[in-house]
Amino acid sequence: MAGASMGSQARHDRDRDVMPRESGDAPSTAMTEYWTASGTVRGPLARRDLAELVGRGQAAIADPLPLGLAGFASATFVISSVLAGWFRLSDVVVAIPVAFIFGGIVQFIAGMWAFRRGNILAATAFSSFGAFNTAFALLLWLSLAHVIPDTTRGDPSLVTGVFILTFALISLYLAFAALGDNTLVAAILFILFITYLCDGIGTWIGGNNFILGIGGYAGMITSLLAFYLSAAIVVNSMRGREAWPVFAVPHSA
Repeated sequence: MAGASMGSQARHDRDRDVMPRESGDAPSTAMTEYWTASGTVRGPLARRDLAELVGRGQAAIADPLPLGLAGFASATFVISSVLAGWFRLSDVVVAIPVAFIFGGIVQFIAGMWAFRRGNILAATAFSSFGAFNTAFALLLWLSLAHVIPDTTRGDPSLVTGVFILTFALISLYLAFAALGDNTLVAAILFILFITYLCDGIGTWIGGNNFILGIGGYAGMITSLLAFYLSAAIVVNSMRGREAWPVFAVPHSA
């Protein structure tokens, strides 16, 4: 989820993150259009000048990826362990604080800082999944407090299932976006797609069923991968080299 990569710091500093539609540096007075990690940029900038601005911006702001990945992984693992059948389905209430605060608010903030760092993939992912965790925790709390009907039975479960399935779609297209840049990020997002797909269908059916169990184990797997990537980025940043592999897809300089 970074510029085009969720994990490799070195990749952000390459000119390939700032490619124009036409080769060669454009004159400073010409209006040009570039595809960058932060989206499309239009203006009278040469590719070299734009690459320098991107690099300066990234160097001035700490990478929000490890924090966002940690918040995502922690909340997803706790909820998924319940859905996988490790605990009673009613025990999911314990996941409300971690889903609301760490997996929700903190991950959403990491997404906002990813926007500031010019990383549209990470920004979209963390903001979306942070909002999902916050909304899901709130939905659970309202249901358990009997403010709204039980979301695991009847018509509310159908709506909740659709709500979860929309995030399966988001996970899927983000996975395709990450494919050409980082295989580990793509794997995390694709397994997350399977997680949300099973959770959505299982919730639609209602009650405790084997489809929820599949989604639970898929969620635990994607959480462990996210934990690893978060740790790898921190370790590599502190050591100043890629001590732990982040599985970035190689590109020509």
